[in-house]
Amino acid sequence: MKRIRHIGLIWLAGFALLLASCTTDTECRQTSGIRLNVIFNGDSLRPSTDSVRLSIDPFAMDTIPFSTFSGMEIHGLGRDSIIYTGDEVINKVKLPLRPDSLHTDFVLTYNGHTDTLQIYHKNDMQFISLACGCFVFHTLDGVRESHAFIDSVRILNDEVSTSTDDHLCIFFHKW
Repeated sequence: MKRIRHIGLIWLAGFALLLASCTTDTECRQTSGIRLNVIFNGDSLRPSTDSVRLSIDPFAMDTIPFSTFSGMEIHGLGRDSIIYTGDEVINKVKLPLRPDSLHTDFVLTYNGHTDTLQIYHKNDMQFISLACGCFVFHTLDGVRESHAFIDSVRILNDEVSTSTDDHLCIFFHKW
């Protein structure tokens, strides 16, 4: 009888350790939100008028407040679904990057104009755990835009992971 009790306690302790070591599905979903954070700015890039800064960095820019927009629609090129419909006022969006390609293309439509944004990236598959599997992290290599209403794009942070850092800033033409 004592032996059965000991076996039962060992089995119960092993089961408790197994449960404690497993990651829940909710935790996996919280860390799997690997998205490209894009912020918007309504003004074009403006070179600084400070001659000292200009001589050091010819691309230095004044501080420009970020703008909010409504009515912008975004979808991935070659995909059926719309990523953002433009029903609300925004100043940033989170865009998914393709894990199976070295570039991801988006079509942005705003104020009757359509622009294409091509984002070039490296993909790094990393094993997280048995419960969560692998996540694909990205490193941005470059960006091209078609300049219909986008003036320029600046890479702020090239490492796309689970952090909430902003990665790209899109500057729009003045109208």
